[in-house]
Amino acid sequence: MPEAVAQGTGAAGLVTPIRIDSVFDDPDVIRRLVQRHGPYRTMASYLPASAVRGGHPAAGDGVPAHFRATWAAGGRPLVDGAEVILHNPRLLRAASQLFDAEVIPNTVAVNVSAPQPAGAIHVDVPSFRGADRDRYPMQLLQAMAASGLFEDWRVAEAGVVWWNYQGPGGAYDYWPDGLEGPMRSEHPPFINSALAADNNRMYHRIGWVGAPAAAPPAFSAAAQISHHADGGWTISDAGRAPVRYDDRDIRISILWKAQVRPGPQSDMAAPLTPELIAGIISADLTRRGVQAPGSMPSLSDQDWLDTVHSTYYVPVSTATP
Repeated sequence: MPEAVAQGTGAAGLVTPIRIDSVFDDPDVIRRLVQRHGPYRTMASYLPASAVRGGHPAAGDGVPAHFRATWAAGGRPLVDGAEVILHNPRLLRAASQLFDAEVIPNTVAVNVSAPQPAGAIHVDVPSFRGADRDRYPMQLLQAMAASGLFEDWRVAEAGVVWWNYQGPGGAYDYWPDGLEGPMRSEHPPFINSALAADNNRMYHRIGWVGAPAAAPPAFSAAAQISHHADGGWTISDAGRAPVRYDDRDIRISILWKAQVRPGPQSDMAAPLTPELIAGIISADLTRRGVQAPGSMPSLSDQDWLDTVHSTYYVPVSTATP
């Protein structure tokens, strides 16, 4: 059963996260699913650079050993076994409790992390009525959220993160009261626990994974990780020797998302259209004195997207704990 933190709203207007214990009847089944469905691509290749505040490291610096795959999207399983996660009743109950509303599960993403430095502090890419990741670039959705201009269309979404890891480091850091409030952390050993929160608004990150004094290698964005039958994982990267890790060195997490079921249509603004999005943003850029390229903005024009993104999406300071 979910172990609920006291229900309420944080100082930044965030719902209070809910910890869930004993998420799956047999967590080893989930870990074996993850092992079976590789190889996994780096997060740097999975998402555009704009999907992480501050972007990815330059190509010469390499990228961390953080890998991902999508197992369910649009409420549909994409790989065998994903339905066990997508329709998990404990996740559904916690997500419904989080917003005190009925929710509709829609996404399952798997993260596989080898030893690496702490990840970027970020919020997840949001969705809006008429504008989501199936229709528009993540860069635009991030800018729309950061601008505050589209809150009437924002889709409330519960994000649950489940972990499986018992090695050193590997904490889950989060800021339930905003970046001005204290950082909180969930620490290993992670066997079968999860945290439900509004990850589209609540800042969070993966803490460093592995021994704190180690200097883990960086990889190119083309690297992949896969599990082998005799146990352990191997990261393959063209032009570099394969790097092998034991099972205990690999941190697995699963991101489960569910949208809050919308209320009566009469209570909502009409869904966003490309013309409406462009008009709202263009008017605000003009008010700010920002000159955007082109007289008729295209929501897929990269120069326009870069201008919009840099105007609204301010990186989190690296000095944040």
